[in-house]
Amino acid sequence: MNFDEDMERAWDLLEAGDEPGARRLAERLYGDDPGHPDVIFLQAACCRQVGAMKDALKLLEQAAQADMNWAAPEIWTAEILAEDPERLGQALQHATAALDRAEEEEEFLQAVALKAGLEIDLGKPVAARKTLAELPPLQAGAALPAALALDFAHLFLEVGDVDEAAQRFQTVADADGRDADAWHGLGLCAEARNDEAGKRQAWLRVIALDAEAPMAAPLLSEAQVAEVADAAIGELPQRARELIAHVPILIVDLPAREEVDKGLDPRLLGMFAGSPYSDASVMGGQPELTQILLFRKNLERAVHSAEELGEQIRITLLHETGHFFGMSEEDLAEVGLD
Repeated sequence: MNFDEDMERAWDLLEAGDEPGARRLAERLYGDDPGHPDVIFLQAACCRQVGAMKDALKLLEQAAQADMNWAAPEIWTAEILAEDPERLGQALQHATAALDRAEEEEEFLQAVALKAGLEIDLGKPVAARKTLAELPPLQAGAALPAALALDFAHLFLEVGDVDEAAQRFQTVADADGRDADAWHGLGLCAEARNDEAGKRQAWLRVIALDAEAPMAAPLLSEAQVAEVADAAIGELPQRARELIAHVPILIVDLPAREEVDKGLDPRLLGMFAGSPYSDASVMGGQPELTQILLFRKNLERAVHSAEELGEQIRITLLHETGHFFGMSEEDLAEVGLD
């Protein structure tokens, strides 16, 4: 095989989950040409797949230096650093470098999305709007892949450009009327405009589509979800555990259509129903029948691994437990449970 064929084979092995096979081929290619940026990038990909992020970052730095006009190593570096909330500033520096380097359209779009998202995370909406302004007009050029188009729509919504976000969500919905993510975005835009009727209409379509969609093999079994929930409750102080001990925690697929028809977000991860304990304490007696619901399909959709799912269940359950004790969304955000 020649170099290109070997590289293609290595990436195929990596995509198929055969990281050892891809690494062996990468090592052989490295022996033939130790300074080739494509080979170094492949080695970084092998490290990234097995979670060796420090090694991946070192290799990505080498790949970036080996080809100063290549954006991909900087994009990957920014993505890895962005996983650590304390390194968002560093991630933004690399995303900026990626945007400066990007020559191919795909890399340019990835860099814009990454940089704007990091600026939003760092509380810099004005900078994010400026970054998004580098995109060509919606009508110009070929249609974007749906996933990327939706990413940009959400970014525009987060910086407060509701009209642009709605246009982008609508473009995806027009191309595929069964794209529930696009309809959910349209519901979010309607909510931002205080258009209650438009929001409910869009979200009822979402719940119908989500209910029809088959669920992939669950990342955690119901028994494992229950274990995570029990462990989360176990983190509470003893008195809090005693007060919430008789509140049922139910695991269901999705919110009820009737609740969505009242304006409930169909992509909600969890829900507290009933009167907060603090209200019942003021009125005297016990609180009315309450329950905490965990929406399995929505939780699974929000994560990529069993580990992430466990952490998201924990956060969601503690969030809803906070509502039981009368905490507002602002209160929960202050303690990191937003």
